[in-house]
Amino acid sequence: MTKKKLGRGLGSLLESALDEGGKVIELDLSKIHPNPWQPRREFKEEALQSLAASIKDKGVIQPVTVRYRDEDGNFEYELVTGERRYRAAKLAGLKTIPAILTSYDNQAMAEVALIENLQRENLNPIEESEAYEKLLQSYPMKQETLAEKMGKSRPYITNMLRLSALPAEVKQMVRDGQLTVGQVRPVLALATEAEQLAMARQIVQEGLSARKSEELAKQKKEHKKPAKEDKQVAEYLHSIEEKLGLSVGSKVRIKWKQSKQGHKGTISIAFKSEEEFERITELLNR
Repeated sequence: MTKKKLGRGLGSLLESALDEGGKVIELDLSKIHPNPWQPRREFKEEALQSLAASIKDKGVIQPVTVRYRDEDGNFEYELVTGERRYRAAKLAGLKTIPAILTSYDNQAMAEVALIENLQRENLNPIEESEAYEKLLQSYPMKQETLAEKMGKSRPYITNMLRLSALPAEVKQMVRDGQLTVGQVRPVLALATEAEQLAMARQIVQEGLSARKSEELAKQKKEHKKPAKEDKQVAEYLHSIEEKLGLSVGSKVRIKWKQSKQGHKGTISIAFKSEEEFERITELLNR
C-alpha cells in the first residue's frame, strides 16, 4: 500500500534545517527541554514503559532532533521531534541520547512537530484540532495554506477546527475514544452546549453510528424549530378565529397544517340549530 504523502514531508523539512552536516551527537538528557509546540497531550504509560524496555535492551536506534535554546547564556537544547523516545530514554535511566541538531524557527518547529505526529497517526482528534488552532493563532495564515503544509484538504482542516467549539466533556469523550469524529460532528449542529452534551451522551449510551448520529441531530433540529413556529402560528390562528367568530356570531375553528405543496387546512363554523345555520349561510352569501 502506498504511504500517503503529507505536505512537504518530514524528511525534506528536516534535511532543510540540519546543522553541522547532520551529524549524530550524544546529548545530555538533562540539557534537553520538551517541545513547547508538542501537540500530543497524552502519552500512554504502558506504551512508554514498553519503549523504555526496548531502549534498555537495544538502545535508541533512531536519533531525536533538537535545536539550540539559549538559557541565560548557556546553550541548551529543545526537542523538535522524538518526544516519546526522549521520555522513554529517561524512564530507561539513560543519561544521554543520540540527537541531530537543526536550526528551526518557532513556526517551522511547530509545523514539524505536528507533521511528525500526523504521519504516525497517534494524535487524537482533539489534539489535532487544538494544534491546528494554535498554529493559526500564533502564525496567522489562511486555512488553505495550513492545509497545503499539512497535506490535507481545506474542508478537512475546517472540520477539524470546528471540534474546538465542543463542550469540555464532549472533547474528553473524543479523547477517550468514546466518540469518533464522524459521530461527534453532527453534535455541532445543535445550538447550545447543553443540547450538544445531551446528544453526545445519548450517542455513547446507545452506541449510535455516525449516520444514526446525523439522523438524530436532524430530528432534534426539526423538532425544535416547529415548536417555536407552532406557538406563533397557534397564537395568530386563535386571533383570526376570534375575529371571524365575532363577524358571524358563532364559534369558528381553523385547522392548519404543512404539506409538500405549502400550508393547507379547514375553517369550520359551528351552529346549534337550523335557524342559526340559515343565518350564517345568508351572512356568507352577502
